[in-house]
Amino acid sequence: MDSHSHAVLRFVLLEDDAADAELIQTQLSSDGSRVEWQHVLTERDFRAALEQGPPDLVLADYTLPGFDGLTALRVLRERWPDVPFVFVSGSLGEERAIDAMKRGATDYVLKERLQRLPAVVQRALAETQERRERHRAELALEEQRVLLSTLIENLPDVVYTIDRDERITIVNRALLELVRKPRASVLGKKLTEFHDLAEVNEDGETLDATLMRNGRSQTDRERAVLGKNDSLRWWYTSKIPLKDQSSGAVIGLVCTSRDTTARRELEQEILEISNREQRRLGSDLHDGLGQELTGLSLLLKGLEVQIARETPKYLPQLSKITELLAHTIQSTRSLARGLAPVNLERGGGLPEALRHLAARCTDMYSLACRFEDRTARLPELDEGSATHLYRIAQEATTNAARYARAKHIVVELRTSPRKLQLSIADDGIGLSAGLAQGKPGLGLKIMEYRAHMMGGSVNFEEPGVGTRVVFSCPLSLLRDRNQERRTA
Repeated sequence: MDSHSHAVLRFVLLEDDAADAELIQTQLSSDGSRVEWQHVLTERDFRAALEQGPPDLVLADYTLPGFDGLTALRVLRERWPDVPFVFVSGSLGEERAIDAMKRGATDYVLKERLQRLPAVVQRALAETQERRERHRAELALEEQRVLLSTLIENLPDVVYTIDRDERITIVNRALLELVRKPRASVLGKKLTEFHDLAEVNEDGETLDATLMRNGRSQTDRERAVLGKNDSLRWWYTSKIPLKDQSSGAVIGLVCTSRDTTARRELEQEILEISNREQRRLGSDLHDGLGQELTGLSLLLKGLEVQIARETPKYLPQLSKITELLAHTIQSTRSLARGLAPVNLERGGGLPEALRHLAARCTDMYSLACRFEDRTARLPELDEGSATHLYRIAQEATTNAARYARAKHIVVELRTSPRKLQLSIADDGIGLSAGLAQGKPGLGLKIMEYRAHMMGGSVNFEEPGVGTRVVFSCPLSLLRDRNQERRTA
């Protein structure tokens, strides 16, 4: 009874023979265990002993006057079902012993073989302790299971698991609301059988199979999905391999997807407010201040003719004023163009804006910067997306000229039937060398953010000489859907 050697054990002994009771107690005290004995003779005393709380062990004779061991066993099981019960009897035959074990007895010992009693009691106590610990563990696991299932079921995120055959094994309420199906119609099916869920998992079965093969997690991935009615929805997705605890083998994936469309729309609206204000300022500069300065320039030209005729000695000063005014007009136009670089309403759009950007880069930094338009048929772009694309090109050309010490820059806009690609290649010192000198850093993050806002990606490549910045995005995410609806 090692596991109980430091605790006082309470044993209830149901025995009508005082000499046998003493022998039993003596036999069990030989191993030094601390036992508190309750020796009872009648059913009433036995029930009273059980009312004091669960004993650690009950030992009982099989045959008693006015009471018997089987009845005692039934009474114990009704009150304390997990307390070990050992028969100690001289009249317990094999058939009765088997019957007693079937009724719930833990073990039995014949009185003529009391030397077996310590080992039987120790085993009974150990098994009971192990059973109780297992029961507590099962209860704890059940509590965790209920907590986890309640949490998963009520999460606003779409949560599901798939097995190695890529069939759905667990779903929560958010997923059922998304696919508008009852749970029984979803479990055991593949993702591709549900259109809305296939959109959320647009990367498809190839990625899932890869994750299950290499056992790595894929988290923090947000992307845009063009859904029903040409509506754009954003999903933030995580996929974690589910592993078998014993073997460590991947047996499936735990997938969560959060609809971030509302947050994205709010971010886009905030950016659009800023863009609208910039466009308004650019328009005011161009059409307001710019026109007034142009009018002033015309007045000065008329004044210049008159002064040349009447007082020519003031012509040099007037020429300087005229030249300064011309520079002011040019600066105003450049400032207006910078505030609204892509003017879709006045024609030209993004290609024209990129062409002007290349020309200004050539003039400003005294290098060769050219724009190559390789768009087969560029659709109407959303103005916000067009501005993002322009700013990416602007940041990349500025980095190439200022930090990479490039001599040549090529800005290329290319489209395929489904994708738009913008690349800015230079022959400078390279991105790694520039970063090693502590040069550009925030600009790269801003480019990545702008690409992310459009649902695309931007890569920074070093093809041997210089740097190549490549942005790519599905055309469907860049189209001006308002313009398409107006045309329709």
